[in-house]
Amino acid sequence: MILDEKNRKNLVFLILQFFDEEGYEESLHLLEQDSRVFFDFSYFSNAILNGNFKEADDYLLAFTRPEANTYSRKMFFDLFKRKLSEAPDRSGGSEAVNIFSKDLRRIPVLKDDSFDDLVEVIAVDDMRISEETCCVDKAPGRAKLCVDLHKLAESNPCLCDKLEFPSLNKSALLSLISLICPNCSGRNGGLKEDLICLILQFLYEAKYKNTLHKLEQETKVFFNLNYLAEVMKLGEYGKAEEYLGAFTDSKDNKYSKAMFLEIQKLICLQSTEWEVATPSGSLDNMSPKIKLHASVAMLAKKNPVLKDKLKFPSMEKSRLLTLMKQTMDWWTSSTCNSSSSLENVPVVSYLCGTPSSLRKKFNKTGPRKKVVNCKPNEINDPSQCNALVLPDYCSEERIARLTYSPSGDYILALAEDAAHNLWTWSSSQNEFCKENVFPKPRLHQPQSGKTMKNEMAASVQNSTSCFAIKGSYLFSTSGGKIAVFDLKSFEKVASFGSPTPMATYFIFIPGDLLAVGLDDGSIYIHCLSSRKVKEKLEGHDQKITCLAFSRCFNVLVSSDSDGKLCLWSTKSWVKLTSKNSTRKFCTQSNHESTSLVTHLQFDPYQIELLVVHEGWIGIYEGRTLDCRLQWVPDESDTSITSATYSSDGEIIYVGFRSGFIKIVDSRTFMTVCRINLTSFTQPSPNSIRLEVYPTVVAAHPSHPSQISAGLSNGKVIVLQPLWSGGWGEAAPLDDNGGYSNDSDHSY
Repeated sequence: MILDEKNRKNLVFLILQFFDEEGYEESLHLLEQDSRVFFDFSYFSNAILNGNFKEADDYLLAFTRPEANTYSRKMFFDLFKRKLSEAPDRSGGSEAVNIFSKDLRRIPVLKDDSFDDLVEVIAVDDMRISEETCCVDKAPGRAKLCVDLHKLAESNPCLCDKLEFPSLNKSALLSLISLICPNCSGRNGGLKEDLICLILQFLYEAKYKNTLHKLEQETKVFFNLNYLAEVMKLGEYGKAEEYLGAFTDSKDNKYSKAMFLEIQKLICLQSTEWEVATPSGSLDNMSPKIKLHASVAMLAKKNPVLKDKLKFPSMEKSRLLTLMKQTMDWWTSSTCNSSSSLENVPVVSYLCGTPSSLRKKFNKTGPRKKVVNCKPNEINDPSQCNALVLPDYCSEERIARLTYSPSGDYILALAEDAAHNLWTWSSSQNEFCKENVFPKPRLHQPQSGKTMKNEMAASVQNSTSCFAIKGSYLFSTSGGKIAVFDLKSFEKVASFGSPTPMATYFIFIPGDLLAVGLDDGSIYIHCLSSRKVKEKLEGHDQKITCLAFSRCFNVLVSSDSDGKLCLWSTKSWVKLTSKNSTRKFCTQSNHESTSLVTHLQFDPYQIELLVVHEGWIGIYEGRTLDCRLQWVPDESDTSITSATYSSDGEIIYVGFRSGFIKIVDSRTFMTVCRINLTSFTQPSPNSIRLEVYPTVVAAHPSHPSQISAGLSNGKVIVLQPLWSGGWGEAAPLDDNGGYSNDSDHSY
């Protein structure tokens, strides 16, 4: 049997999927770099968006070098240029000089190189950055860099064939192993532990040392005493402490405490020259360093936390690779399936549930390998979270649209009576999420007394409210013409369009364009600078319900009231594909879900598309409109009124007509938290609305745990967890058995 490179590459993909499902994130990205079979652009771009340029540089260097080709050279150059522009100490010049001397020197200079862009970055006038400039939001520049780098990666011969992960059935590698070792699944953790040992052997034979030792730490199945001895011998005691700390804590028992103490002693002796042991080999004749090394090994063998993890199981060479090929050969012949692609890995039904070791993604600062509580956090009282109702003039008209400003310094709402409300707070107050203290926003009203109110449609029942912000101007409609307001003075500066056909949704597209969807199914692309219609897109028969644009793919997605999705190129305005997003399934209450798409939104990386229906939500591939994941809520949740991504894309906030907001994991749709808004609201004496529920939910643009909810009674409420652990962390009880009450939830 020939174990060729294709089998080895396929196995790496299966291992990467297993790491991803089990939450071994560090091992996952290290194996991507060590194996170079898959370039995770989402991970790469996330490092850039968070300002971790060294992390992004190291990841890119694992796959290509500046001298590899023109595209690689351009990618490194753009990355270093951005890093230079954000150098925080350019007044002294030390970081900028360091980037020049170390980073840019690595980029080869060719005849066609032009450093004009770089000259702009380090212009003399720009070297002295004022305090005001230092506070400018870096997110737009970083996001644009990610888009540019993605285009370069798609053309780069070193990366272009490594950007797509193959389609795999869930738990594919576990399914393979369970076919070979069915008895292992009966014992607690047996199957996964056996698989981890097989993976460790594969990594050792493939010489993926970085991944190997990181996986040992993340899984805690095997304590590699030889590795610990090796790093101590090299004097890398920080690594030794980190490795030991992944398995045990100094407070676990006396042996663990003694092991950490011995390593601390070695750190103190680090300046002492190494001494060779005498031939007798007894401890009495050894140098202090060798005695401490021997002591650490002896303590590990006695330590009850470690002693059962010191022996690695005996197995034949290349066991996992051999098993994979044998099983796939058997499966192919037994099922008369001639294809041996990864898509045909057999599925084992009991392995298709939620991974048992799904990590608690919201507690970033806590120790790794924590498991999410299967029962979601319940918030049934305002004191269990930070809740703030924004002040208004007692309007009881249902909130139709709601958004934060791009910088998060104001909230804008549009009610069904066509009136807008704008709440502001100062830029210093905008940092309140870091201090976990709410600001005191004010309802903004210009001195002129002007209000922003749209022209109403002739038929209120058929009207659709929509708005979009461009700089300091608001484009808005409530069924009539599209009005343009100055957000500072509230003055109406222009209006355009006609009541028939009626504008139902519009968004801005880079290039000074405005895409407007109408109730007759057509989409007009307006050029704002020339005030002319650039294109008319025709692909829908029903009214347009939503539009979404992806910077990453340069595509526009449109939806209509019949559930049809269309994908358009914003370069040629050609329709690339169309899909029907309706699914003929019944909810648990046996009522068929409606086909109306109520919301479209690309994730923060502009790659995946959130599609919201009244009966379910789905995650779609941005390039193909293929549905990757769907979620149907429980019967008690009634219909969905709104859903939106958090600013980091990790969670989705879902509002229901039943009065609840569910917070679900965007990758698994596991419910993390459920907020009962009915307990937050008390109807006014003159109110004729009996039910209060979230009509629209908006997420803060930079704080993932904060949302605003527009309610059916005209109120807007801002919500945020009490604790830094996020929505999945329950608030602790106070001394009286109740919840500590630091929030302002007066009405």
